[in-house]
Amino acid sequence: MVFRFVGFYYLKYFFIIFLGLEGFFLAIDTLKYVDELPDSANLLILFLFYDGIFALTYTLPISLVLCSIMFYMAFLKSSQLTALMALGYSKRQILAPLLVISSLLTLGFIGLNTTSFAYAREYAEAIIYQNAQNIRENLLLKSDNQYIFLRKLYPLLNGEARAEGIKIFVLNDERKLIGYHEAKEAFFENNEWILKNAKSLDIAPNLMLGKKALHTSLSDELRILKGFSSKVLETIAQDKPTASIIDAFASLRIAQKQGVSSDKIRGILYGLLIVPFFVPLCIAIIAYYIPSLHRYGNLTLISFVCIIGALAIWGVFFSLSQLSVAGLAYPEIGLLLPMGILFLVFLWHIWHLNQKFS
Repeated sequence: MVFRFVGFYYLKYFFIIFLGLEGFFLAIDTLKYVDELPDSANLLILFLFYDGIFALTYTLPISLVLCSIMFYMAFLKSSQLTALMALGYSKRQILAPLLVISSLLTLGFIGLNTTSFAYAREYAEAIIYQNAQNIRENLLLKSDNQYIFLRKLYPLLNGEARAEGIKIFVLNDERKLIGYHEAKEAFFENNEWILKNAKSLDIAPNLMLGKKALHTSLSDELRILKGFSSKVLETIAQDKPTASIIDAFASLRIAQKQGVSSDKIRGILYGLLIVPFFVPLCIAIIAYYIPSLHRYGNLTLISFVCIIGALAIWGVFFSLSQLSVAGLAYPEIGLLLPMGILFLVFLWHIWHLNQKFS
């Protein structure tokens, strides 16, 4: 009974704050792009939809934390919190619905990031800039003994992609150049890249005077880079990539196989899988400092401090996530260590929650 009662009011306050923040975010972005908004009503609706999905990164965690503060303040002022405790419900029992609901919504947000919705910002910007912003230029990556350069990369629908200006340098185990492939155009189909009308150049392993050192050939199709989708290429090659959880795991496997740095990819995964759970941890810590009676504390001051503290914690983790994805901070130190510290603080507060009366 208490779960349904508390959960109902928590969700009520959540939707009030969440819809307000979403509307504010969409209004600001609409004003930002007011001169570039498409004339088509369908494209405008799609832009607002994708922009709203992208806004979840900011609005969902903030809403979950702020509505918990709003819930406690409202229940204190109406003496409902005191009444629940007088009926024999402990602070942990009252807190439990908040933790369960916030954790489930956080899991739903993580699940959303396993899909193409993780690229909602790119889709929204593609509508505004008519796909010009989706073009990636000058990508360089390594695959086994091959170094691949792509002058332009055009992500297409259904996970396919097109590239222009592809150059592939093939090295032997001694790091000497033994081959070269070049094509003006390539397509990603059936989980591999297909170079169209590729020109190949093979260098003889033993160069001898009077013997032909180079062998040139033309191929209608040359298949390379199996498993390197456009998103995997961007995640590995870009300075500050965006990736879904599935694409990030695929990029991590390839990066480990090729022996290249996976710091940015691990930063993406930690930011998508672990950092969102700071929300229920913060809610439990806030609950510890909520008095049992409104006369035991200055509710205005308590709510102000809780809001500032929650926003500060969110800001710290958001900044650390961005630094880790950009490769400026080691992800285990920048993200896992602070989350571990916050979890220990959470355990102490949840353990002593029922022992604190005022």
